[in-house]
Amino acid sequence: MIGRLGAVLPILALATEIAVLPQVPTFTVKSEEVRVDVLVSDHGKPVHGLGPKDFEVFDNGVRQEISFASQEHIPFNAVLVLDMSASVVGPKLGNLKDAGLKFLDKLKSDERAALVTFGGAVHLMSNLTTDLVQVKNRFAHLQPYGNTSLIDACYAGIVIGESRPGRPLIIIFSDGLDTSSWLTGDAVLNIAKVSEAVVYSVSAGRLPRETFLRDITRATGG
Repeated sequence: MIGRLGAVLPILALATEIAVLPQVPTFTVKSEEVRVDVLVSDHGKPVHGLGPKDFEVFDNGVRQEISFASQEHIPFNAVLVLDMSASVVGPKLGNLKDAGLKFLDKLKSDERAALVTFGGAVHLMSNLTTDLVQVKNRFAHLQPYGNTSLIDACYAGIVIGESRPGRPLIIIFSDGLDTSSWLTGDAVLNIAKVSEAVVYSVSAGRLPRETFLRDITRATGG
């Protein structure tokens, strides 16, 4: 019995010492990488060969470090969001359709496009595909209808654009009015700010100085 106690006591003493060792605090650091899309042109032609030293990025007045600048080709996921409400009936709708078709003609063979239309409701007419002819064919039978769910349609465009690998590019063709969206402009703006989507708008008329379309293009760099 004595031999057994002698063997157990050192182990108990060691366990006691381990139990009272002070806990070493641990800290976690979160680092985020933010991609900023930039277009630099000279008389309408892209400027090539630029590096990190050629740019300055500020966040709330604080200069940010630029890790790298790349000019690699990343295919677009281009989502065309087309206003089909009654407010664009006639020449306005014809002009918006023409603008959308001309944009599709400029896409490369490895780039995807989708078509979303909206009136009082939002409809996915063609999901993201490299078959651009299929997307163009959807334009032939479009007819205006109902109210305008512009904000809801913008949200749908962002979700679709980010659903596949690539650079989400959202082009909204509209007169800029909204009459029937369920979502609020602020809610969709907050989503757009944290997404990788860049939103551009093509207006069928002169937009007011402050509109949702202006806000979302500013917020995303479009």
